[in-house]
Amino acid sequence: MAKKNKGPWSHRLLIGILTVVMTILCIWLLGFVVDDIGNLPGPDYETIRSQLLDPALVEEQESVADEIAKVERKIKSQSSRQQLLRDSTSNSQKTMNQLLEFQRLSLQKNVTPSTEEQEAMAESQRSFLANQKQYQALNQTIGQLKDKLGQLENKKRSLESKIRKQEEPVRKRMQTLYAQHAFKTAVMKLAFLLPLLFVAVWLFLKYRGGIYAQLIYAFGIAVAWKVSWVMHQHFPSPYFHYILVIAALAVVIRVLVYLLRMIAFPKIDWLLRQYREAYEFFLCPICTYPIRRGPLAYRFWNRRSIKKMLIPAGDTSAEETPYTCPVCTTQLYENCASCSKIRPSLLPACPQCGQVSQPDTDAAGSNAGAET
Repeated sequence: MAKKNKGPWSHRLLIGILTVVMTILCIWLLGFVVDDIGNLPGPDYETIRSQLLDPALVEEQESVADEIAKVERKIKSQSSRQQLLRDSTSNSQKTMNQLLEFQRLSLQKNVTPSTEEQEAMAESQRSFLANQKQYQALNQTIGQLKDKLGQLENKKRSLESKIRKQEEPVRKRMQTLYAQHAFKTAVMKLAFLLPLLFVAVWLFLKYRGGIYAQLIYAFGIAVAWKVSWVMHQHFPSPYFHYILVIAALAVVIRVLVYLLRMIAFPKIDWLLRQYREAYEFFLCPICTYPIRRGPLAYRFWNRRSIKKMLIPAGDTSAEETPYTCPVCTTQLYENCASCSKIRPSLLPACPQCGQVSQPDTDAAGSNAGAET
């Protein structure tokens, strides 16, 4: 059996941390490539719209929109002029009222207004009347512009209704092109990821027990994660559920077959680990029946209670003899061929002299398969 040096716990911890970091970095790197593929230009709505809509209708809509903008600017300009006239008329009215009050006071004192005062009064009246006339003209112009604006807006709504009817084929065409673009993008992403997934599976099956297994695990987990994410993004939810369940079922079946084959055709490392754990709990490695020998000849225990059954140190009253499991007939202890002392039959080395001998794992493995 080849010995594997696990190294100190700090070294193993650092390897585990770096494996996680490598997994995250691989996911990021694959994500950058997948995102770049997803950013490829898709169908342009304005291009499809210009191809399918009536150009005359679109041109008329743009013309009406320009007319509406011009009319709104004119209304705004006329309203500004009207505001200025309103302020000017108010000032003229205030001046005229002041002159009238001044003339009333002069007449009460029997003082005749001068020629300048009368001319100022007449000028104020003329300015007031002219402003009023211009204000009314602006009111009429603004009213006409608003009527025209209302007509243009009605025409605009009519054109928009016609264009909306013509845009229905545009939306359907856009949906079709977008679905084709999404499918093309998904195919390109999977064309990039699936070969990497096959490589990861091949590396896992071939080198999963090697010294660089952690690198393979990190790479495989990152690729499997990105493949699952791309499928979740681009495949419809019901289909994705089927794919996910089928993939999970395939993985479970593969693992189950692997475990069943390990039992039916066990590898020596796996068997020796099983044997070591069973000997530690004084249980038969094949059928888990208690090994009743020495101080434990007349006791009962299981994996949970064996730790409480402490045997006093130096208790050697029972003679060490070969021992065979009375249930599955597997020889568990035998005389060492080198030192003739009792040694575990299913472990590779004698605890007394250290003589190494290959245990009969084939027969024991067959018994294990039969018991299972």
